[in-house]
Amino acid sequence: MEEPKIIKNPEVFEEYFIPTRILHREDQLMGIRNDLKPLLSGKKPRNIVLYGYPGTGKTCIAKYVVDELRKEFPALYAYVNCWKEESGFKILYNISKNFSSSFIQRKGISKDELLDIIERKIQGIQGIVILDEFDKLSDERILYDLLSLSGITLILISNKPNALQWFDPRIRSRLSSADIIDFPLYKTEEILDILKDRREWGLIPGTVTVSQLERIAGASEGDARKGIEILRIASIEAENRDLNKITDDVIEKSIPKVPDTQKHKLDALNPYQKLILKVLNSKPMDSGNLFSELQSLSEKQGLERIVDRTFRKYMERLVNLGLVRASGKGRWRKYSKS
Repeated sequence: MEEPKIIKNPEVFEEYFIPTRILHREDQLMGIRNDLKPLLSGKKPRNIVLYGYPGTGKTCIAKYVVDELRKEFPALYAYVNCWKEESGFKILYNISKNFSSSFIQRKGISKDELLDIIERKIQGIQGIVILDEFDKLSDERILYDLLSLSGITLILISNKPNALQWFDPRIRSRLSSADIIDFPLYKTEEILDILKDRREWGLIPGTVTVSQLERIAGASEGDARKGIEILRIASIEAENRDLNKITDDVIEKSIPKVPDTQKHKLDALNPYQKLILKVLNSKPMDSGNLFSELQSLSEKQGLERIVDRTFRKYMERLVNLGLVRASGKGRWRKYSKS
């Protein structure tokens, strides 16, 4: 069998891979650990909501902390991606299958029966359920049913910071005490550190340089998953060309093959933030005039008026995402589309 020339462990570059150490997410790690800590003393933890743009470490870190906890505490555990398992039945079946050691017949079983199985399994033992992309649920009653089970702790993950506001008020009420943890975009130097780890674990030594990793990190737009995928594609391309090292031209050709993060940013904006971008599409505006224009457009579209503090919060988010440029201070602060 031919020895690998570039890749020594392809698993390191897969989306499901959980690293042995987590970088640049200390606050988020500590937050989730503290939220789940009551399990160790037999108490009910808080539910948790994680939000942030794609590639900011939400899923990876949630799984990492749960795996860490289960080494000390025998909790039942299920992970479900609601984008892939969108129906209520599929979600409940997936959870019950993960909680049960015996085979569960899929055909002919109802959602209520699946809920009964889950409820029986958590008698005397806690269950942790991660619902990834929970805002893609086609049947939000499933979320209400799971929140009604005292033995279940939910970790809800979404790309959208405003995901909860579209759910039924009863669900929002049950999640009012949940801990909401934000995952900001990674800085370029943070993605570089992550790529260095993946290089160490997944590639033959000497096959990619630090300057090449810097180029990949700079093209990643704060999205660690994008950076890892670029490195994976470049590594495969170099092997296919029978090269002993990844060349600069291979990297340049690999970068456009990974989808642009910009679309994810735009998709995750709330209606007010989208209106702000629409206004700034025509011309730059100072803070006061932009706020007035936003209020007028909001009323025309049937949206509630927002207060100045909320407006400033939205503007800060748009600036941090690189979608809007800002100059000046206070009421004379001026905004323009990036």
